[in-house]
Amino acid sequence: MFVEEWSLICSRHREETLTFLTVKTAAVRCGAKPAELLRVPLCARAAACGRGGVGDVCARLGLPYRLLSQDAGGALALFFHPARLAAALGAPRAAAFLARRGWPTEAGLEAMLAELARRWQAGPAHEVGLFLGYPPKDVCGFCHAAPETTRPGDRWRVFGEEGTSRRLMRRHRRLELWAAGVCLAHATPTARYRRIGALAISTNTTRKGA
Repeated sequence: MFVEEWSLICSRHREETLTFLTVKTAAVRCGAKPAELLRVPLCARAAACGRGGVGDVCARLGLPYRLLSQDAGGALALFFHPARLAAALGAPRAAAFLARRGWPTEAGLEAMLAELARRWQAGPAHEVGLFLGYPPKDVCGFCHAAPETTRPGDRWRVFGEEGTSRRLMRRHRRLELWAAGVCLAHATPTARYRRIGALAISTNTTRKGA
């Protein structure tokens, strides 16, 4: 009975984790955001037994991902939309900034992801903001300790002109709220992913109610 109870707890934990990740990666799935960096926790029992690990949860999410760090309790994973991420890193200002800081901008997306994972071994790489779709002005401002215009509740630290940053934050919040509604309306991951992915046709405009 004890083993069965733990199995139920771990199964419920995986489902709750998957729902959380589905909501938080909605903007990535529909192409409105190049990537999202998230902590993927493990059920304590699953971690102890070596079953149902981070790879299992990430694979069920159905998005490309790269693990940046891992420990007994879970992992830090970058979930990404390949085309959107390549475009974000290849944008002129972002690419120039990354090249100046020694990133292999001419070597392709896989090389950039490998470099991110390599640098992360020494601690968080501040350039990850460009992978996450933050405005280059904010990433540059953070790296150069420029004067901030950050407000309480902001999703990242804002520097200089605020309009672009706050429009992106509002858009990402709306998408997450909408995705939470999708998860309530659809019980299975497949149905949820299909509904969220269908929004891709309108990622260049503001969707009513999204």
